[in-house]
Amino acid sequence: MSLIKKIAWNNLLVLSERLFTAFLGFLISIWLIRYLGPERYGIYSLVFAWFTFLNVFTPFAIEQVVARESVRHPEQMRKYLGAGVSIKILLAILGWICGILITWLLDYPRTVIFYLAIVLFGLVGNASYVLQVPHQIELKLLYPALAEGGSNFLYQIARGILILLECGLYPFFLAHLVWRIFQLGLFFLLGIEKSSYRPSFKFGLQEVRHIFYASWVLLVNNIFVMLISKIDQLMLYPSWGEKYLGWYGSCARLIDYLVIIASVWYITAFPLLSRYLGESRSAYEKASFYSFKYLSLASCFIWLIFAGFSKDVLQLLFGSEYLPAQSALFWLSTALVFIFLQVSFFNLALSQNLEKKWLLINGTGALANISLNLLLIPDYGITGAGIATFGAFFVQIILCGLLREFRPGFLIMLKAGTVPIILSLFLILAVNYFQLSLFPWGVIITGLFLLLLVIFKTLNKNDLIFIKKAFLPEK
Repeated sequence: MSLIKKIAWNNLLVLSERLFTAFLGFLISIWLIRYLGPERYGIYSLVFAWFTFLNVFTPFAIEQVVARESVRHPEQMRKYLGAGVSIKILLAILGWICGILITWLLDYPRTVIFYLAIVLFGLVGNASYVLQVPHQIELKLLYPALAEGGSNFLYQIARGILILLECGLYPFFLAHLVWRIFQLGLFFLLGIEKSSYRPSFKFGLQEVRHIFYASWVLLVNNIFVMLISKIDQLMLYPSWGEKYLGWYGSCARLIDYLVIIASVWYITAFPLLSRYLGESRSAYEKASFYSFKYLSLASCFIWLIFAGFSKDVLQLLFGSEYLPAQSALFWLSTALVFIFLQVSFFNLALSQNLEKKWLLINGTGALANISLNLLLIPDYGITGAGIATFGAFFVQIILCGLLREFRPGFLIMLKAGTVPIILSLFLILAVNYFQLSLFPWGVIITGLFLLLLVIFKTLNKNDLIFIKKAFLPEK
């Protein structure tokens, strides 16, 4: 099997696992949001906003560096694995301490701090991502996909059982901690397959120093990402309380699940883009074009439904209690389009070693987000928080067009994504102007969008040929 077909197969495998578990989690989350109601879900959302925010202590950058150095120095892979796992666990403990200390200084209720103490210890589970590195390098993702998908499946089933038992908040947080620890144990067991997959803890300061030195740029970028994605919820809570945070958090949770589509594309497309960069500039630009094209199409389909029919979507998913979140869902789904495009730009930055330049883009986006939240949340609440999220990602995309290093990618993005975005915007405005309902107009508008894509030649035979070449076996 050729390298491209191996990548395609692994793309399909990872995509299937992530989408299945995401879909199951999505269904359970809808059930949970309905069960808890806005106020209790506000507390639940606050705890997990802190968990996500404090993920900056265990950044994805570490496994990226471990993977890169393992490819360069395969004989040292086990030591890099051991160093990466150890660093992640120690940083997770540091994140746990900081989270408890900060919330105590902010005078959070004791019950919330207690819930945080349980959930934040689950940060140690992030070490499992380092243990996947050997499988990613060799493009053997079946067992990691089964381990991650299986443990996630059990976690979602446990949440469903707790809802049936009509439990309070505490068991849900405890179930999350058990899942994270169990998942880490499963990934340690993956080392049984090959001795080279097992981390060696006989590493030295050289490996530790090198990981920190090589990952600091991505670590800072990760901090900016966390600021943009979760600072709005942490700022909403003191001003507006649990109920408003529950309304906003329900919409943000929807978006979190949908972003998985872009993150899976990033994980699977990055090796292919890097390979094309080494082959020729034209091949790389073609791969980048398809990356922007498919991400913009996926995001526009979501945007069309969530922004055009936000009231009906909230009523259908969460019930009438959550209808005040309509404006938040509109703005967060609009931001999703630019989140997907931002993922592609970050992909391009990594493939061209432009991580330091990306600091400027991410940092400006984080500054814009914090400024807009401070300006808008006091007067406009969840609507202001949604606008701030949209503003942050919009600013990042515009900066990509202004910076010389990213301008070629920006022009490719305009070519690939402009038509779908304009068509979606036109249809969303029409739906809101005429106040159309999701049933039956959702299906009609989606079909019209597909027809317009074909008419404007955004979808054509080349797409089918591209997919056929990627997935059909060689003759």
